[in-house]
Formats: sequence, structure tokens, C-alpha cells
Amino acid sequence: MDEANSESFREAGPIAKYIQSVCHDTLISVSLDRMTGLDQIDVRPFSGCEEYELMLDYFYKADDSFLRGMGVDRLKLPERDKWLDALLVDHEKPDGERDRFYLVWIFRGQRVGHSSINKIVLGTEAFIHLHLWDSQLRRAGLGTEFVRRSANFYFERFNLKKLVCEPWAENPAPNRVLEKLGFRLVSRYRTIPGAIAYEQDVNRYELRRPKQSLQPMAPPRHAVDVDLS
Repeated sequence: MDEANSESFREAGPIAKYIQSVCHDTLISVSLDRMTGLDQIDVRPFSGCEEYELMLDYFYKADDSFLRGMGVDRLKLPERDKWLDALLVDHEKPDGERDRFYLVWIFRGQRVGHSSINKIVLGTEAFIHLHLWDSQLRRAGLGTEFVRRSANFYFERFNLKKLVCEPWAENPAPNRVLEKLGFRLVSRYRTIPGAIAYEQDVNRYELRRPKQSLQPMAPPRHAVDVDLS
């Protein structure tokens, strides 16, 4: 490794270190089932304060350019303690009263990202949001499988007929993942899509509940999967 890559290796998390130690200076290009195995990926509901703290770290510790790439305005982030308090209050509510429901994404036993739904109408629809926390994993072929498992969970848990996702139209990564999983592009329009977002063009995607659970995608043999911010 050169000096710059050695420095990034020392600063990386344990999962990133593993990948970097295997791949050295080359682009991660191994397929999902060769690198990880589907049995090493899991999603489950947030269990308590620690996971909400990790999720908040993802937003508050990100640099401005990364936040803007997600469509997030740093100036709109609430005070961290107030946001955490609100999340923990919401966590205790029954499903039908939740403002937002979170799933943690797990790879090799480590928590590496999350998805959430809000605007929940039990038995009808919800809006889904998707984030990989570890920058070293965003191009490692994990995002599509995490989103697939999250969608299946939300359809079952909340008996949904439809999931809606509205990523920033200029962020190609989540748009491609959604299309790969069968989300249908319905429209593009300009809006402020959330309390911490700036005004932007979004693509509205919808996924009707399939008769059977979404099945794992066959990964490309030598291509880097498109992953999420």
C-alpha cells in the first residue's frame, strides 16, 4: 500500500479493514455471494438507544458534500439530544402510531447501515429510506440485498400494499438500486422531501407488494454493485 492508503486503512472501521486487507489497492470487484455469502447479511429492527446513536452519527459526522449528495441540509439537522429523545419516545409506540420505523443492516455481525419507513399507513403504504453507513462498503455489492430484505420485512410487518421511495434525482446510486429491485419510476418533480432536506428534484418510485417475497438478485461476476449513500 502507498502512504495515503495505509493511512486510510488505519482510520477505517473493522469491516473496511477486512475488505482493504483482502483487496489491497485494487477496486472492490468481487460479487456479493463470493465476498460475503447471503447468510452473512441480516436486517432487524432497532433494539434501543445505541443503534439510534449510530444512526445519528452517520448524519452528524458526515461532511457537507456527502450530506448534500443525499439531499440533506446540515442547517436543518435538529439538536442531536432533542432528535434522540424524539426517536426513543417514538420507538416505544405500537406500529400503528409510529412516526418512523427503523431496521439496522448487519454484515459479518457488524452494524453497517439502516433503512426506515415513515408516512406509514398500516395495510396500505409507507415511504422507505436507505443508508449504508460505512463508506468502504457502498461499492461492495451489499446495498441491493439490504434493500431487498428491508422491503420484504416492511411488506410483512406492516401488511403494506405499496412502498414508495423518493431519492434525489441527481444521485444515481439509489435510483439504480431501486430499478434493479423492480421499483417503477412514476414521476419526477421538485419538492422539499423531508424536514432535514433542501429543495430538490426527486424521482418517485413505487413497488407494489409482490405475490411472493422479493428474491435475491444474481450478482454480476466482475462488476461493482451500485450502493447507497
